[in-house]
Amino acid sequence: MAAEILRVRYGQAATATLAATVRELQNGDPLAPVTIVITDHATGLIIRRQLASSARGLAAVDVVTILDLARSLSMNSPRLVGRRPVSDAVVLAAARRLLAERPGVFGRVADHPSVERSVVDAHRKLREIHPDSLNRLAAEGDMLADLVALHRSLVELLKPTFHDESERADIAAAALDDRSVKPSPIILHLPNDLAASEHRLLSALTKATRVVAIVGDADSPNGSVSANPLLGALAATLGVEPPVGDTAGTRVDLRVASVPEQDEAARYAIRRIIEATKRGTPLDRIALIHPPSTDDARLIQDRLSSAGITFYSSGVRRLEETITGRFLVGLLNLPCRDLQRNDVLAWMENVPLWDPSHELVPTRTWTRLAIRAGVVGGLEDWSFQLSRLATELEDEATEEVAEEARPWLIERLVSEAEMARRQISFMERLDQSLEELACDSSWSGRCRRVRSLIRDHLGGHAAREDWPTDELIALEEIGAILDALSELDEIEPSPPEESFRNALTAELQRPIGRSGQTGVGVQVVGIDRTVGLEADLVIVVGLAEGSLPTRPPADPLLTDSRRVSARTGLPTRHDHAARQQHAFLAALTSASEQIVLIQPRGDLRRSGDRPMSRLLLAELEARAGNRPEPEQLHRFAADWFDHVASFTDALNRDEPSTPQEYDLATAVRGGTDAVNRLRNSDVIVDRGIRMQEERHGSSLSRFEGNLSGVDLGLLNGEVSATRLETWVDCPFAFFAEYVLGVRPLDKSSDRTDLAPLVRGSIIHRALHRLVDESLTNGSNPGAGEAWTAAHRARAAELLHEECSYVEARGEAAHPRFWPTIRARLAAELDDFLVLDSSFRAHFGSRPIAAELRFGGESALVVTLANGRNIRFRGAIDRIDETADGEFVVVDAKTGAPGRYKSIPNEHFPNGSFLQLPIYALAAATEDRKATHAAYAFVGKVSESDRHLGYDIDDEVIAGFRRVLESVVHGIERGAFPHHPPESDRPETHRCPYCSPDGLDARRVRTARSRKAGDPILALHADHITTDFMADPTDNTNSAAEPEVNR
Repeated sequence: MAAEILRVRYGQAATATLAATVRELQNGDPLAPVTIVITDHATGLIIRRQLASSARGLAAVDVVTILDLARSLSMNSPRLVGRRPVSDAVVLAAARRLLAERPGVFGRVADHPSVERSVVDAHRKLREIHPDSLNRLAAEGDMLADLVALHRSLVELLKPTFHDESERADIAAAALDDRSVKPSPIILHLPNDLAASEHRLLSALTKATRVVAIVGDADSPNGSVSANPLLGALAATLGVEPPVGDTAGTRVDLRVASVPEQDEAARYAIRRIIEATKRGTPLDRIALIHPPSTDDARLIQDRLSSAGITFYSSGVRRLEETITGRFLVGLLNLPCRDLQRNDVLAWMENVPLWDPSHELVPTRTWTRLAIRAGVVGGLEDWSFQLSRLATELEDEATEEVAEEARPWLIERLVSEAEMARRQISFMERLDQSLEELACDSSWSGRCRRVRSLIRDHLGGHAAREDWPTDELIALEEIGAILDALSELDEIEPSPPEESFRNALTAELQRPIGRSGQTGVGVQVVGIDRTVGLEADLVIVVGLAEGSLPTRPPADPLLTDSRRVSARTGLPTRHDHAARQQHAFLAALTSASEQIVLIQPRGDLRRSGDRPMSRLLLAELEARAGNRPEPEQLHRFAADWFDHVASFTDALNRDEPSTPQEYDLATAVRGGTDAVNRLRNSDVIVDRGIRMQEERHGSSLSRFEGNLSGVDLGLLNGEVSATRLETWVDCPFAFFAEYVLGVRPLDKSSDRTDLAPLVRGSIIHRALHRLVDESLTNGSNPGAGEAWTAAHRARAAELLHEECSYVEARGEAAHPRFWPTIRARLAAELDDFLVLDSSFRAHFGSRPIAAELRFGGESALVVTLANGRNIRFRGAIDRIDETADGEFVVVDAKTGAPGRYKSIPNEHFPNGSFLQLPIYALAAATEDRKATHAAYAFVGKVSESDRHLGYDIDDEVIAGFRRVLESVVHGIERGAFPHHPPESDRPETHRCPYCSPDGLDARRVRTARSRKAGDPILALHADHITTDFMADPTDNTNSAAEPEVNR
């Protein structure tokens, strides 16, 4: 049979030649069969569309890849009976088994996944070389000898059950040789790369039917013809002389651009697409070519989608990026790190999880609870910490009922406690499922359990009704992967758990589907798939060294020198560069109207400049007549060259590519008038600009806490001292917590000690019970008398009971530290009682009440000078009575006394600390007053700081009234500015609302200083700097005692 090679320019000439060859082979019979062999299926669809308009019909024309052809020709071969196609997972499992049995020189690293993958990759390559070359490789050294031995063992191990593409091609060639099959005439259309087995199949085809190879020529920038690097080898395979090529064609209109980085390159490309469509170029006549990396492909596709431009391309999304893929990747990694909190939370946040009770997992709530609980890792830690947190939340809810009684907060605390316990159940069942997966030693068993995990945690069919189509397709593909892995039992009967995990993870790296509908819209293609293009406009992005041409990775096992010395015929890195250059020139040759070449000077992923690609430099030099130096490109001037300095520069002089860019371009080009028009047409833009203007102005704006004129009714109900003190500390924090209902998340910590709230509760309950019991049984110490040894012993017993109660509720500290902490608490409580005896001896007082609550009908009502009533609620830890019948108020504190040290002298430092006078007024009766109030500190506190307080007299009450009126005035006037910390050091005290990480304090502080003259801001600024105990200077700060009602 005859064989021939037709050399033709890429693009329209190649398509016309293909159509003419089909007509010639059909010889006037439109039903005569002809087979067109193409490089990939996507190209096949495009070829069929092109031929449909230029040939008389395609009814008998089959468009296939060479692998499809091999399968068709070999399908009835007896050599395939009882065997099935081999998968990557099968080869990997077999390689892992052989490396374990006879590791050879790979001994120390034989079980490393990268070694396994390298051996499998080498095996595929060695399948394509001649046995003599294999012998030459084996003779070169120990490593190559062991590698070749592994390869041959793999072939023997797999051959009884499996066959690969190389063998399929050889079986097809044998079927042709023995004339058991009769192929139709073959057209090999624009071949790009052929394996040795494919060369053998083509050689056999030339003996069985007519073979016509259409080989593309590309135009070089110097006016010569760039022949396909495959031409010589193909001619030898077909048994013909390489034909002489025609002269190079004329390069169409060329446009070159140098842009800041690859994102701007994508925008520039989109602008050229829009420009071309305005000229009448159909989208399906535009090709956009990018470097072969997935990142570049993803960027291009994202930008086209954002611009609303229809396109089609190979899929860039991998199975591991889908819902099911992310679920499996995260799940399989959990046991490796013992359910580390960060791993579990990242997994939960990454997919829509369902718990086994078929309820959607409240991811954000569970994340917040796990962080607050201080979970580190391991099921025991999850259970212990979350259980303790649940109890703490219930305690907080109980305390809130007594203090602020905010219904929304109480409901949230109770709900979060329930959520924490639900999360424990989830983690226990998850741990059990993972343990069962690890204990199952077979491929099929593990695959079955993975299916069950998917079903349990990603919901049933109803839960997936709203999933996008590609997610459902991915779920089906992953199911097929699990089916394939289930068949590996015969290859690797008992694989290590890590092997199963690595195999499934590797399979999930497959791309899923395609983007868009083939032939509809702009064709987006990587540089390695450009052979066979036909377009009016061709745009190439990424023309920087390292991106185009790419640097192929070095093969650690089959280096270029070993390939050449053993005469393997395997391609080298030089061959890779030559093919990529030819592909680039082929893409340019396929353009019939215009070429746009774009160089990104920088890279968003790393710093430093990127030199212009050598491919682009050759084009630039041919067009300009000289090669400009890279540092001079910004000065290079030509009507076909664009130097884009920045994104703003592009907006100022180029066509916008998206509606957002159009608005930005309008603002950049039109100045103030254009911005005002934009503000009038878009309320969101107007608000954004107004926010920036007002934030940078001299007055406190609504965007910074000025809510003057807004009636929030914040003081209409009962309030606590803590609420008012929050406004003093930071008005914005007050607004966030009491208006918006927002509270900062507790910081994550590996907690071994007691939570502060639990520690305080233990001490308070023990002291409360001690006083109550003493009052009930009549053993209460008399005026000025010390706590007896019996009292102190009973206090230790009460503390022990409270600690046991805490332990039973799951609030105790880590078991390793709990005994030490209990002993320390007992010592601190006993020390407190000793010093409290001295305190009461000084005043000659005795305890008469503990945990006295006021609120509701017993609320403390303070009437201000303007007639405004403020209702207070709270709980007084202890009230003592002196011999004169006066009261002493004691409030126990288990924290550090640092911020309270100035109270005895200043009473209301920074206009805060209202608790003592409020408690004193609440304790008073019609005929008796509280004459002293103090904070009593429990713990490691110096004796001088053990009790911090002051006498309660008319002057103090007058000062309290002035403080209260100032706070109320500020809140009701709507003054809620930020009050950032004075220090810029992140480790110092900081407001979690103004500067959560401590790094923004300076900016917020500067903004507050800039608006210092604002009257609303002054309400807070003046408050924190006023000495409320100073003599009043006018009647508005009268020292008269406020009216108090109980």
